[in-house]
Amino acid sequence: MPRAERRIVVLAAHVAGGAPSASGPPPLACSPSPTDGGGAADDIDVGRVAYGFMASQEPRLQTLVTALTAIKALRRSDHGKYTLSPNAARYLVRSSKYYYGDYLRMQIGGQFYRLMGALPEIVRTGRAPDYTALFSDPSEAEIYTRAQHNGSLATAWQLCKIVDFSKVRSMLDIGGGSGAFSIVICRQQKGLTATVLELPEVCKTGRAFVETEPKDIASRIRFVPGSCLDAWPSELGDAHDVVLISYVSESVPAVALPGLYRASFDRLRPGGMVIVHSFMVDDSLDGPELGALWSLTHVSVNVGGLGLHPAVVERLLRDAGFGEVTKQEMIGGMTKVMFGRKPK
Repeated sequence: MPRAERRIVVLAAHVAGGAPSASGPPPLACSPSPTDGGGAADDIDVGRVAYGFMASQEPRLQTLVTALTAIKALRRSDHGKYTLSPNAARYLVRSSKYYYGDYLRMQIGGQFYRLMGALPEIVRTGRAPDYTALFSDPSEAEIYTRAQHNGSLATAWQLCKIVDFSKVRSMLDIGGGSGAFSIVICRQQKGLTATVLELPEVCKTGRAFVETEPKDIASRIRFVPGSCLDAWPSELGDAHDVVLISYVSESVPAVALPGLYRASFDRLRPGGMVIVHSFMVDDSLDGPELGALWSLTHVSVNVGGLGLHPAVVERLLRDAGFGEVTKQEMIGGMTKVMFGRKPK
């Protein structure tokens, strides 16, 4: 997605989220339909309110709505009425079950765009902040973790369609953020326990998410403060069935990857499996576009990171001791998932 279009999508997340304006009600171009409530005479005519509001605004509102229509976030009828596109209604409205507008609004718009502004200087000098420094600020850690949560829940459900966790009893979730992957997997597998290794400030937000789950799920997920770049705490235990490393390999320096995968190998039982899920490009190094752009984005917080592709991840896993290594597409055109099996 071109940068200008991605900026407009971030604006769409603000609009569709329904955040109140300081000068009046939210622009109701984000309504799922021109009227809300089937057109009943005693109900609000959202379309009429929306147009009355639009008429009172400066031309910049029409400019924004036109841009949203151009990227298909809104649809404009022949009579000039605007409705949300199906994807905008599904993913960018806070009341939707599938909402992840906070990911666009808070993490992409509020954090990465700011950091990416320094990309030319970062590439030239090799100096940039890293995740450890970013997450040492409690507010930045909370924003990032909360923004990531809904998107990770959806990806975790997708992983459960690919991987059979029915025989897994113990899982390490390395750099597991809000615990979203552990939450989804524990929801599906009643006998599974998960241990999440995360930075201390991130653990605080993650525990808050887990505490909203039913007791049977929350009691099987625990957080251990620490960094995957340091010696892993003994509290993580060993002889696990699975070590999950999602969205981490692109976020740590390249020199740390051999140690990360070796530590995973050491914490698995014989026959156990490591799962590496990350933004990756193809081995041909010519795309796909979104995988390449996300890899570039991570340079702004991981200047010593490695641009990942399946062949290099497979080599690193085999060097760490894993035998059978396989790969699969995860989020089409953006992420891939690699599986490594520890020999029995």
